[in-house]
Amino acid sequence: MTAKQMKRSWRQRVKPGARDLCWLIVFVLISSTAVDWWRSRDIDTSQVPVESVHLLDGRQQDLVAMSQHDPVLVYVWASWCGVCRFVTPSVDWLSGHAQVVLFALRSGSDKHLAGYLAHHGYDFPVVNDRHGNLSDAFSVTVTPTVMVIEQGKITSITTGFTTPLGLWLRLVL
Repeated sequence: MTAKQMKRSWRQRVKPGARDLCWLIVFVLISSTAVDWWRSRDIDTSQVPVESVHLLDGRQQDLVAMSQHDPVLVYVWASWCGVCRFVTPSVDWLSGHAQVVLFALRSGSDKHLAGYLAHHGYDFPVVNDRHGNLSDAFSVTVTPTVMVIEQGKITSITTGFTTPLGLWLRLVL
């Protein structure tokens, strides 16, 4: 077999695989967008329903004021959420580069939650949404849910698994 024949044979094998991969990526992106839209369709994006939140460390945090100059990533998660175990490290990485506030949904007492955060080495502003009232105000029905707040309005929502790149792109786009 000549070099030209080998090269053509290689192209014939790779080209269909690359095309299939591209179609798979398109399918996943369309499906993910549709699922995000369906899960977040009840969330009012015109305003932030709760401006000020009480953090686990005792401070008050004004989400609207924080979002006036730079976007704020609000991450609704739970210590019992399996998917959150994969997404939270990405949020932790992003917290070194952007404003991040976490709502811990029905994750136990302040002491339990503080122990969980310390055990995993997480150090970001956390609201203990012990009874789900705050998440209900935001109409969140799925963990994890990620919202981006800019100038007092929710500009992006995603639910379920997301990557560090996906989180970062939601903040900059």
